[in-house]
Amino acid sequence: MKRNSVIVLLLCPLILLNAGWPEDGSLSLPYADAGLTPRQAAAHLLDRFAFGARPGEVDRVVQMGLENWLLLQLDQSADEKTLRDRLEPLAYLRMSPETIVRTYPRPGRVLRMAEREGRISAKDESLSRRERHQRLVQYGREKGYEPLNRLIGDMMANKLLRAVYSENQLTELLVDFWFNHFNVSLTDSEARPLIAAYERDAIRPHVLGSFRDMLGATARHPAMLLYLDNAMSSAPDTVETLAGARLRMRPDRRPGFRRAGRGRMPVAPPAPPARRPGQRRAGINENYARELLELHTLGVDGGYTQADIIEVARAFTGWGVLPPDERGDRIRRRVRRARQAGFVIDGLFVFRADQHDAGEKRILGVTFPAGAGIDEGERVLDLLASHPSTAMHIARKLAVRFVRDDPPQRLVQELAGVFLETGGNLRAMIIAIAESPEFWQQETLRAKIKSPFEVVTSALRAVGADIQRPYPLIQVLRLMGQPLYAYQAPTGYPDRAEFWINTGALLMRMNFGMYLATGKIPGLHFDLNSLSGSQPPATAREALAACWQVLLPERPVSDTLEKLAPALEKTDFADSFQDVFAAAQQRREQDSMMPMSPAQREIRWLPGNPTLLARAAGLVIGSPEFQRR
Repeated sequence: MKRNSVIVLLLCPLILLNAGWPEDGSLSLPYADAGLTPRQAAAHLLDRFAFGARPGEVDRVVQMGLENWLLLQLDQSADEKTLRDRLEPLAYLRMSPETIVRTYPRPGRVLRMAEREGRISAKDESLSRRERHQRLVQYGREKGYEPLNRLIGDMMANKLLRAVYSENQLTELLVDFWFNHFNVSLTDSEARPLIAAYERDAIRPHVLGSFRDMLGATARHPAMLLYLDNAMSSAPDTVETLAGARLRMRPDRRPGFRRAGRGRMPVAPPAPPARRPGQRRAGINENYARELLELHTLGVDGGYTQADIIEVARAFTGWGVLPPDERGDRIRRRVRRARQAGFVIDGLFVFRADQHDAGEKRILGVTFPAGAGIDEGERVLDLLASHPSTAMHIARKLAVRFVRDDPPQRLVQELAGVFLETGGNLRAMIIAIAESPEFWQQETLRAKIKSPFEVVTSALRAVGADIQRPYPLIQVLRLMGQPLYAYQAPTGYPDRAEFWINTGALLMRMNFGMYLATGKIPGLHFDLNSLSGSQPPATAREALAACWQVLLPERPVSDTLEKLAPALEKTDFADSFQDVFAAAQQRREQDSMMPMSPAQREIRWLPGNPTLLARAAGLVIGSPEFQRR
C-alpha cells in the first residue's frame, strides 16, 4: 500500500472530526477568517462553483446568503424554466439511447444499407462525390434518419446553453469535470452516436451522488465500452467461458438443451460475432482495465501492477454492446432463451456469458472465485471504489479543480478521509472543499486559469448575452483549441494552467474578447450600455473602469487598466484585429468533427468603428485578469 494511503487511514478519524460537512443541513463558510468581505467571497464562489457571475449576481448571492446559495446548488433545486425553454428544440434529450442510435445512424451504416438495397453502388464511378452524398442523404430521409452531425451539434449546443443559463451552476460545472474524468471522445467513430446519451445518463445523474454509482454507470455504458474497446474483449478460445462452465455443471442436460414438458427444446446461446473459418476469438483487450485503474480510480501511483490490469480485463470480458440493428434484435431473442447461462441485457448493454472468462482471478490481493458472472465485474468496481488510493486520487483531482493546481496536501488528505468515511459521497466532498480554510486563502483567489470553454461561458454570462444561435460559438471554441467532446486521449481535457496558456492561446483569447464585445460573433444579443449605467463614458479610462466593475466584480483594480488605456486610445485600434480567426478557421475546418455550413462561417471582422465602451469591454475580456478564476 502506498505511503499516502497509509497516512489517510491513520488520520481518518482525526480528519473526520474536523471535516465539517453538515449533518443538520447547515453550512459554515470561513471566508471572514481569510479577511474576505461577503461580496468578495460571493464573487469567489461564483468563479469556482459556477461559470462566472452574471450582471448583479454577486449582490443577489450576498442578499440571500452565501451558505443558502451553496445549499441551493447542492440540492439542485433552483428553477430551470428559462433553460428548459431554450433546450426544448433538442429532440435527443427525450430519446432513449436505442432511439438515438437508430435515429442518428453513423454514415457508414447508412451507406452499407443503401448498397445492399441497390440505391448506391460502390463500383459506379459515374457519380461525383457530391451526387453520391446527395443520394445518400435522400436515402436517409426516406428511412426516417437524421444526420449524425445534427445530433453532435445539438449535443454541443446543450452543453453551452446549460453552462450559460442553468441556475444549477454547480451541477453543470461538475458534469464538465466528471465527463473529462471519464472521458469519451467524438474522435472515436464507434462511440460517437452514443456520447450524448453517455453524458446525460451515466454522468449527470451522479455528480452530487455516489462515486461508485457513477463508476458503475460509466462502466456499463455502451459509449465507454466502445471507446476503450471492452466491447471486443472476450475470453480466448483456450479458456472456458461462463456459458460453457454452467452447461458443463448440469449433467442432467446435454449442452444447448433445456427441458420443455416431456421433450427437450434446443436452446442456442447467442452466437459470437461472425468469424472467418479458423479465425480465433478476439481475446482479452486491456484498454478499459488499464484506464479504469490509472485514470478512473486508483491513479497512476495507485499500487497496482500489470498483472492486476490483466486480471481486471479478464473480469470484464463479455461486457459488450448490442448492435443497433437486426443483429442486436437476433441476440436479444436468443438471450431470452438462454438466461440460465448467465446472459444479461440492459438497453444496449449486454453481458455475453459465452465470452466471459470463467476462471479464478486475483486482483489487488483479493481472490475472485471461478464461475462468477456479471457480478464479478461489479465486485471489482466495489473494490476499486472503496480503495484508499482511489480516495487520494479523486481528492487530489477535486482539489486541483476547485482550489489550485498545487493543492495543499492537508486538504487532499482531508478530502480523501471524507471520501472513505462517506463511501464516496461526492456532495460531502464539495461541502468539505467549501468549508476548508484553503478554499478561501489569498493564494487561492484567482489562482486557476480558465479553459477556452470557461472563458467563453463566463464572458457570455458577464455581458448577459442572449444566445439566439449557439453554433457560431461552438466554432469559436474549436478555433480557440477546445472542440467540445473531442479530446482524443482518455484523460480528458487537462485542468492545469500550462496546458492552456501560451502565446498563441493568449492572442486568440484577446481577439475573442474583442469579437464578442464588438458584435462580430453572429447569433448573440446583449446591451453593453445597460451594464455601464446611464452616463456613457467619455474617456478610455472611464470606459475601462466601468467595464472592469461589471465584468470582473470585486477584482482589485491593478495596473492592468493603465496598460490597457493606451491601446484603447489608438486611432488604428480596429485594424490590429482584422481577420484574426481566418487562418485558424482554415486550418481546423478540414479536421472538424462537425462540418460547418455557410451560416456557421460568419465569424469574421466586419468593417465599422466599434464604440468606445465595446472596445473597452473587449480589452477587459481579453485581459490576463479575465483569464483567471
